[in-house]
Amino acid sequence: MKSLRVLSGSAIALLIVSQTIFCFSKQDQDSSVNPDESTTPPIKRMLQVGEELEYSVHYSFFTIGKIVFRVTDKEERNGRTVYHASAFIDSNPSLNWLAELHVRFYSEIDQDAFSYGWVSEDSTSKKVTYRKMRFDYKKNKMYFEWGEKLPSGERKQNGTGTVAITQECQDGLSLFYCAREHVLERRQKSIPTFVDTNEVTTKINLSVENLEEEIDAVDYPIDVVKLDGRADFVGVFGLTGAFEGIFSNDLAGIPITARMKVVLGSVRVELRKWKRGDWIPPKAMTNN
Repeated sequence: MKSLRVLSGSAIALLIVSQTIFCFSKQDQDSSVNPDESTTPPIKRMLQVGEELEYSVHYSFFTIGKIVFRVTDKEERNGRTVYHASAFIDSNPSLNWLAELHVRFYSEIDQDAFSYGWVSEDSTSKKVTYRKMRFDYKKNKMYFEWGEKLPSGERKQNGTGTVAITQECQDGLSLFYCAREHVLERRQKSIPTFVDTNEVTTKINLSVENLEEEIDAVDYPIDVVKLDGRADFVGVFGLTGAFEGIFSNDLAGIPITARMKVVLGSVRVELRKWKRGDWIPPKAMTNN
């Protein structure tokens, strides 16, 4: 059971600057923009249909699983471009004798990286449970639902709830893309964050620090920026305390590595494969 919790925590560790950090309101975004700086709309620089990012998940000396993010398609809805994204989290098959876990996230994300809806499916050897959120911004409400997914594919509802909201919101997956959209900004903030039906606060340093990062998938140091902060609460899957995110220093803002404290220790997540047009990790300018 402990191994399941560690893998589940690490599954969201790459969403560290997502699930626990970047619940920005539009007002916050507007106040952070320097009027002397030009900006590029998110739809043109970050969200791309066909993008696929695969990460390996490491706990201590073990590779305990992988995470795959995909943007599958998009549609026009009420004058907005809505993207369909998913994240698949799977335990290492060689460790099935110890623990087996499969988690699925599905989100509908608009062109500004706000959530229209979110579904999670958590599968073990016994059953598949689900959670679902739907945001109705006209009525300022979020509708929450949970239950069990049956072998037939139907969902058996166990409960529902409604939460009042006052601004555009993020879910655990849309936040992954929201984080990427804001990675190059410079600020320090205490950010209101939604964890299921609870609004909590996360302290974050958005002062951009330029670094170099090395990973097995790339044979040169990568030009990156670093964000860090602290979550003074225990979030979903045991995430708590200090976190750190390392992103490519370009408009794609692709997470290269992530580190975060979980209840049972610390986890490292590392970029392993990617598909995104002709994107390649930016090379760091060294003094050599």
